[in-house]
Amino acid sequence: MKVIYLSILCLAVVVMLLAGAVTQAYCYTPVSGEQLAYSAWFLKIIPVGDIVLGIGKPGQYGGRQLYPIICEAKTAGWISLLFKANAVVTAYVDIKKMFPYRFEQVLKVAGKPDDVREAVYDRQRNIMTAKGKGEKRVPADVRDPISAIFYLRTQDLREGAEIKQTVNSNQSNYIFASKVTGKKKIGKFNCWVLDSKIRRENKSMYHSMDAVIYISDDAAQVPVLVEAKTKVGPVTLRLK
Repeated sequence: MKVIYLSILCLAVVVMLLAGAVTQAYCYTPVSGEQLAYSAWFLKIIPVGDIVLGIGKPGQYGGRQLYPIICEAKTAGWISLLFKANAVVTAYVDIKKMFPYRFEQVLKVAGKPDDVREAVYDRQRNIMTAKGKGEKRVPADVRDPISAIFYLRTQDLREGAEIKQTVNSNQSNYIFASKVTGKKKIGKFNCWVLDSKIRRENKSMYHSMDAVIYISDDAAQVPVLVEAKTKVGPVTLRLK
């Protein structure tokens, strides 16, 4: 069960770390009420979870109008009979530039204490404060994993584009680098293919992951499929 649990966590990381851009020719404008649903698979054949990404109604947070972008993940199918876990991750984002100002994560695993994490981004000082871990200086354009995936969707993807972004929600900076290598048909979607590498800033290979991300070649630029290579085996995310 440990392998399955780690796989779900790795998949959640991949979902949340879709990121990057090289131009400002926006193709997609986030809309309150939108939802994207995914199924999670281990070894490409074992269903292990369900994930939903959605945009909530805007509200005032710290004097700014921010949109809550929410990722909900849970174990599914027969796996859930043996192992129950769910996570809710929320980013409070200025959708004009897809900059987060607050990040919250709650992970619930049956029989274990809840894992609660919070981070606040001070955009003027370029400081991120993680609950219980203090302050850390971050790049001016840093994003959390949730805002990163939606930032990607606003960009002008094209073959040959090299994409780089810094992601941080828990004191460690991760460099997410992708290259658009071409197109491929995935189900009913024509998709851009992004070969991606995720590495911790200190270049530790232990904290790394490779993935291929397929983004629909249309105005919505929806992540249709993610194929990640993890230390416990291949993990796949498929749009429902």
